[in-house]
Amino acid sequence: MKPRLKRSTVAVLCAVPLLAAGIAAAVSSAGASHTAAAAAPSTPHAAGAQAPARRPVLLTGEVEALDTQTIVVPPSNSSPLVLRNFVAEGTQVKAGDLVLRIETGGAANIDRLKTELERTAARVERDTANLEAGAIDTEKALITAEAALAKAKVDAALPKLQITALNYDRNQAELDRATRDLAIKREARDNYRQSVSRRREDGALEVKKLQINLAFQIAQLKQAEVRAARDGVVVHGYSPWKGERFEEGSSAWPGNAAGVVQGDGQMAVTAWVLEADRPYLTEGDALGLRFDALPGAALTGKILGITSAPEARASWGSGRYFRVRIGLPEGHGLPLVAGMSVFAEPHAGAGAARRPAAAAEAPSIEGEIASRQALPVSPPSIPYVWQYKLASIAPEGAMVEAGQTIAQFESGEVTTQLMQQQGQLREKQRALEKMLLDQAEADRAGELAVAEAQSNAEKAERKATQPKELIRRVDYDKLVIERTEKTALAKLAVTQRAVQIRARRAERTGLQAEVADIQQQLAALTRGQAAMTVVAPRKGLLMYRTTFSGEKVTVGSQVWMGLSVATLADPGQLYINATIPEAQASLVHVGQKARVTVPGANQALNAHVVALGRAFHGKSTAQSTIVRNLELQFDDNPQGLKPGAAVQAVLVADAAGADDKRSKERKQ
Repeated sequence: MKPRLKRSTVAVLCAVPLLAAGIAAAVSSAGASHTAAAAAPSTPHAAGAQAPARRPVLLTGEVEALDTQTIVVPPSNSSPLVLRNFVAEGTQVKAGDLVLRIETGGAANIDRLKTELERTAARVERDTANLEAGAIDTEKALITAEAALAKAKVDAALPKLQITALNYDRNQAELDRATRDLAIKREARDNYRQSVSRRREDGALEVKKLQINLAFQIAQLKQAEVRAARDGVVVHGYSPWKGERFEEGSSAWPGNAAGVVQGDGQMAVTAWVLEADRPYLTEGDALGLRFDALPGAALTGKILGITSAPEARASWGSGRYFRVRIGLPEGHGLPLVAGMSVFAEPHAGAGAARRPAAAAEAPSIEGEIASRQALPVSPPSIPYVWQYKLASIAPEGAMVEAGQTIAQFESGEVTTQLMQQQGQLREKQRALEKMLLDQAEADRAGELAVAEAQSNAEKAERKATQPKELIRRVDYDKLVIERTEKTALAKLAVTQRAVQIRARRAERTGLQAEVADIQQQLAALTRGQAAMTVVAPRKGLLMYRTTFSGEKVTVGSQVWMGLSVATLADPGQLYINATIPEAQASLVHVGQKARVTVPGANQALNAHVVALGRAFHGKSTAQSTIVRNLELQFDDNPQGLKPGAAVQAVLVADAAGADDKRSKERKQ
């Protein structure tokens, strides 16, 4: 099987006679030895074993920055995933910028979980406080039972001879009853205390469970985003099973490499060798390197490593390839850019010599007019509403004034949720009003109960301060017991009142949290409903966007949340966004003049190059040609041009400018 070369590589090799001759010879030799290659082992030869005979091997690859960051599709509980907010290929990003987000429902659940956590904490506090209030009731009953037992012991201690037999038997029976009642009250007190402890532990577990769930959702939301770890340029990758380029809205599986963020530090070359050609390469071999974007330039690299297992490259066909890491010589002086195509051949000869480049005509490129300020027109982001209907939209190409309606979206789900939330809000507000009245009455009842207990304690205190000599000893002992009982009951009444206030406050907090949550959801729905009418914030030109299927949106189209249907472009800040094939990239430099023509408009305008892309990349999903982005600025403000219009530009050849460009790139 012969290695498959990139289209751009083949085009450049055909354009350079010397390189084309080398390929022809290599391919001819490879074809002649195809049978031998099939019989040769497909694994690296072991140390000490006889190496297979050398034969011409062709490798294709690309320049990569060593500080490249792989954009890995985040993990998720569901798959496949939809890629959202995937920045366009060739976009310059800074460390910390968002480059990719997957579609996940966790974001909409965070606010709900926070409200549920608050309500659960309030409910646990209310239940625990109510149980504590009940436990205080058992404490009161226990104190009363202890006092009754103490009084019964006083009566039962009277000698049988000093009282009637009936009273004596009655006192003994009362002592027995008070003893049993005290045991029952103590058991009830212990059971209530255990109930309070269990409810407190269960409540802590409920709250902790919600906290863990909330933390998980927050962590999952963070993991659903991929941010740039360094400054660089975003380059999209290919689907490993479809061979299609990953784009905004593409389907992917967790763990797929959706692309890379290419840095601009030290460069290396990654090439791929066909599985049948692997035995003819070893680590440390010298390779001659030639670059499509730098005609006439050559380097000698060194194989630093070869992967131990082949991998499929769906975009190249059904063959399997070993990845080869090639090091570049230090101080090579070539203006290498990440993404450049590389042709590698073992024993290609002399090293970093620069061959004279063939004279080339001024390149002609294609591009389109774009605006530096383009506002997206999209439906609002309303929680739990994922799909909208485009009810109306201004005509494409219309000049929209500030304050004018651009588009109108509709969603029956929003109206339904509004009605439901409004009904729930009225119900919760009435329940809150009733609760406030009930709690106010309970507060007054609690104050009366405390006042009554304190009054009883004061009465018992006054009775127990009577002179002991003026009353019977039995009655005096009972008054002392009653004083101790009433004093303890008064203290418990104060404690119980505080616990009841805490329970009512927790109940009120929980209901108020529900009301606030519904009000927040209602406000979001109201804002979303108002935002479904999109109004132009400034004057601009309306340009429709295409869907994933390549069709432009129309009235009645179904639109997913977050997807824009059009852009509002500023016609006063137009520029040309173009690409140039890799083979001609060396003929372009910043500041170079260009003559721009608009097909069908009989216009010819002057422009100049203001920026070059920092990476080479595939032209599109359908075209794998390697290109480099560049921007052209009009010398004068053009009239009658619209964003999206296709243009053609002829760059003016400027040898001096090209030399300046090369020297600047070497310094960079």
